[in-house]
Amino acid sequence: MNFSLHESDLSRFGNDWNNVESFLRSHGLDGVELFVDHTPLPDFPSGVVEGVHLPYWMGRHRAWMDESAFNEEMDENEKFFLFGGHDRQDMIVNFRNALENAASINAEYGVFHVAYVELDHVFTRDFGVSDIEVMDSTAEFLNESVSLLPKGEPSVRLFFENLWWPGLNLLDTAATMHFVNSLEFENWAFTLDTGHLMNAIMDCTDEKSAIDSVLEVLARYPEDILDRIEGMHFHCSLSGDYQMQVARKGIPAGYYDLSFHERLIAVMEHISKIDQHMPFTQKECRKIVDFVKPRFLTHEFETHGLSELDWKLRTQIRALCGGAGRNK
Repeated sequence: MNFSLHESDLSRFGNDWNNVESFLRSHGLDGVELFVDHTPLPDFPSGVVEGVHLPYWMGRHRAWMDESAFNEEMDENEKFFLFGGHDRQDMIVNFRNALENAASINAEYGVFHVAYVELDHVFTRDFGVSDIEVMDSTAEFLNESVSLLPKGEPSVRLFFENLWWPGLNLLDTAATMHFVNSLEFENWAFTLDTGHLMNAIMDCTDEKSAIDSVLEVLARYPEDILDRIEGMHFHCSLSGDYQMQVARKGIPAGYYDLSFHERLIAVMEHISKIDQHMPFTQKECRKIVDFVKPRFLTHEFETHGLSELDWKLRTQIRALCGGAGRNK
């Protein structure tokens, strides 16, 4: 399951990793996918960590392509949140430090977002860039970041995750192939986020048809790409109606008068309504898992307490009871 070192996650287990491990065992889980960034890690039992989720700097594409973005007048917290550093070299150093944190706890992989979105874009969908442009800048950033590492490879296998913003959304097979052909290293794979793909499809409003839509997209890919989907973030998102409603409304009134923190809260509330992170309830969800056959499956939920997390895990694990496979 997804997890972090934030107090909101740890406190529900009494800040005791023994309780975390007991909870994992009670659900038949092997460990956690832990969020890590570039800052030093505290002491904790690393054996419970299977993989990590690396930080996502939403505006990295713009800053990488135009360094004048680093000189814009904005709250310093907002600048780092968007760009992940104070200049291009700082971005690289912070990314490498996050990788080293992952390696220090023997993580099997590090999930990395290949996407670009600024805060107001989540309301307007007026991104101003193409998927290819974002994937090109990301490939350049990654290639430069890992080029001086031992053997020119990341110290932890990078798992590229799909989002529904410009970049890797998996809807265009040619664009996905373009991205992987732009990489100058081999230690990579994909994490398929099922809910994010449903968000990208945009018309998912009921679970069974959403599952079928995900399978239709995956069926377009050749075997060698499907075999590279080694991770899966498993959850359901049926926000098609909401996305269409909000796209017509645009920026909320008074949005630009808010502080960075207030705008961020508004954005995250909106995103949570798009990216619902609900458990699958239909046994047909197993078809996605059987088709992809990932090495790692992460039950990825957003919850407000231990009882909600327990319920979502039990609901989704119960649904994983059957389906059809893909010949490999």
